[in-house]
Amino acid sequence: MPQLAIVLPTYNEAQNLGPLVRGLENLGLDFQLLIVDDNSSDGTRELAGELAETYKNITVIKRPGKSGLGSALRTGLTAALATDAQYVVTMDADQSHDPLEVPRLLAGLTPGLKIGPTNEVDARPDLVQGSRYIAGGGITGMTAFRRFSSHLANLIYHWCARGPQECTNNFRVYSRRAAALVVERSKGDHYEFVPEATLIILAAGLNVAEVPTIFKCRVTGSSKLGAMQAIRGIAALFSTTIQYKLAMGRFSRRPYEGGPPSS
Repeated sequence: MPQLAIVLPTYNEAQNLGPLVRGLENLGLDFQLLIVDDNSSDGTRELAGELAETYKNITVIKRPGKSGLGSALRTGLTAALATDAQYVVTMDADQSHDPLEVPRLLAGLTPGLKIGPTNEVDARPDLVQGSRYIAGGGITGMTAFRRFSSHLANLIYHWCARGPQECTNNFRVYSRRAAALVVERSKGDHYEFVPEATLIILAAGLNVAEVPTIFKCRVTGSSKLGAMQAIRGIAALFSTTIQYKLAMGRFSRRPYEGGPPSS
């Protein structure tokens, strides 16, 4: 089995899934692609099955209904850990994350590119975060309000929880032990899962690196970020930041002992 897995959560992304998968397959990387579909009604699941027939490295995980981005990511990470994968890339299925930037994320695994609680200069990161908010990163096609609210949320995570410049972008690479840690300790089932996972990893004393990426707002299909998701995200922003600062529960400062460091 490949040492790299890529997790794609999908819900009604029939217009985007084909171009995204073909873009990934054209990279020439050796990877296992795990498509986690939440019972899409627009033909996404059927298309995923056709792509799996064409490309033999695809597994379609069929869930009975829409249970949230975080829940789907946890399912995908769990499935990736059941393989020999040493690293897991997660990304959105709406083409906001460019497959051509995946090699840049993987290059971020180089020792020395990190922020985090340790002082080891040559430490290998356990999480490589694709960042819109460091030099070289950026956003295209986003409304001014969404750009402002996204940047503000990340500033709060950075200032109040000492997180990286970017915490809310699902375009990232987990080491095997970071993925296992997040599966074990995370609670979020929706968009709040993404920053929660970052804080869990930092609380365990693992290293986080950032590399610049460009976020492209979807062109086709409908956004899954509704009013309730926005409210839940705001609530999670404050609750997780406070819990992290107080080292409570899943954010307690305890090392992860469930697996060896990434090699």
